[in-house]
Amino acid sequence: MIDKMELGEFYRELRIARGVKQNEVACEGLTASQLSKFELGQSMLSADKLFLAIEGINMTFAEFAYKLNSYQESQHIQLGHQIVDLFVRQDKDSLEDLLNKVQEKVSSQQYIRLNKIVIQNALHSLDSSYILKEEDKQFITAYLFAIDSWTWFELYLFFNTMPLLSDQDLLFLSTALLEKSQEFQQLMQNKLYLKKGLLNVISELLERGYYRYVPLFEIELEKILTVYDIFENILLKFLREICIF
Repeated sequence: MIDKMELGEFYRELRIARGVKQNEVACEGLTASQLSKFELGQSMLSADKLFLAIEGINMTFAEFAYKLNSYQESQHIQLGHQIVDLFVRQDKDSLEDLLNKVQEKVSSQQYIRLNKIVIQNALHSLDSSYILKEEDKQFITAYLFAIDSWTWFELYLFFNTMPLLSDQDLLFLSTALLEKSQEFQQLMQNKLYLKKGLLNVISELLERGYYRYVPLFEIELEKILTVYDIFENILLKFLREICIF
């Protein structure tokens, strides 16, 4: 974890690079003195003051965090993209290798288990002989129900483990997601992922024969799709044709 000295120094370098002076950042709620102590590593800013400091150099928090993380996405997002990429390429061997690597990671046991389940579900989708444990299905279901405030991580888990959920749980979590849809659209990354995820929901509902629920998700998806979402629009049209027939 980055300490206050490193964070303050990083902020100072970024402020200077952006041509902003300390007194130009200072505002109601954040004094130049507080900012100076923060940059020198003498004190840490509270969350609200840090937001003010970041806004003071004309950046969003997401941009600041991205630069702080050396222009890389967070670890769990990178892992999520890797799993999806290997699944699309139907690379079973690499998925099994990744499963072993995830088990060796120094992280919370819950985080490790959740990602293992995602990988195992991908393996099962490629090879039906790969057995999924009932206790893992119950674990992922319980986790998704227990988290009230979903983030990208919960979207990622839900969209990539839907086949493990019972019909009742799938319908409940999917409709609950519609209520949170507006919240996820505030961040571009979540909005992009939501578009693909809603297509997954529609596909899963069609596969299970729940045609009457599909229009709910089509309407929500249409609200956020643009003319530039060519792949998503084509896939939605294709899924509609399936629904008609």
